[in-house]
Amino acid sequence: MDEKERQAKRPGKSSAFRGLLHIIVSVLILKAAVIGAYNVPTGSMETTIRIGDFILGNQFVYGIRTPDWIGVPWTNIGFSVPYYRLPGFEEPRTGDVVIFRYPNDKWPAIQIGPHAPSLSYVKRCIAGPGQSLRIIEKDIFVDGVLFTLPEHAIASKLNLYAASYQERMIFPRGMGNRDNYGPLTIPAEGDTLVYGRDNLDLMVNVISLEGHDVMPGLAGEVNIDGVSTDHYVCEQDHYFMMGDNRDDSHDSRYWGLVPESYIMGEAILTWFSWEQTEPNLLKRIFKIRPDRMFRLIV
Repeated sequence: MDEKERQAKRPGKSSAFRGLLHIIVSVLILKAAVIGAYNVPTGSMETTIRIGDFILGNQFVYGIRTPDWIGVPWTNIGFSVPYYRLPGFEEPRTGDVVIFRYPNDKWPAIQIGPHAPSLSYVKRCIAGPGQSLRIIEKDIFVDGVLFTLPEHAIASKLNLYAASYQERMIFPRGMGNRDNYGPLTIPAEGDTLVYGRDNLDLMVNVISLEGHDVMPGLAGEVNIDGVSTDHYVCEQDHYFMMGDNRDDSHDSRYWGLVPESYIMGEAILTWFSWEQTEPNLLKRIFKIRPDRMFRLIV
């Protein structure tokens, strides 16, 4: 065998590089489309999910999404791209712990393109499209049926707001307060919202989340993308999300609904956990919580 044949059979640096590149691309595709990893920095889902838990999300159960934003990781420098969602195995149901884009996330203006990526939130789906939601003294009723409190949820009845109290920041206005809320019907794709009949806050929330510019108009109309009208036909299904720590959760009771296009997947497993409130990173190593690792999220 001459020298040229030996060199031809010897694996070159370019082959190793291509192999590494294939691995990196495969991992990125897996992370973007199938399994997502998330860190939980707040206590709104205590104690189902605790601060310092690292969770995995099933991103194909509701339909795999192609990336909708390309840019520099952990910054808002980038641009939006059209995305497509493949058909899923099921839709979010009452009781699912769902990962979604926070609808009210506001990024600084330093970016290329009209939109920046949102923060990821994890909450429990309480009611879905077409369902009626009501909260009476912290008890949740969906279509008139009591929603059973999850095993690890926190909903103390020691500090109840009176039913007559109208909480200033509640969504939509006029729905009461965090403990006594509704009734509210969650919009579904194809539903028609009518100015004057339906709650204006709800109408504006749905229209804006579906990507339209909307302003309350005059004479019983709203202005949608520059056109005045008295009604709007919903383009997507919407969902109402709440944290399991009912008194310490910033959720749909305050910032509104979650449209189908914002949903990323279902939380399935806590794969790692440590005491994140420990400021010293080295000391955190000695505060790993093995009892919370590899726990299913229900």
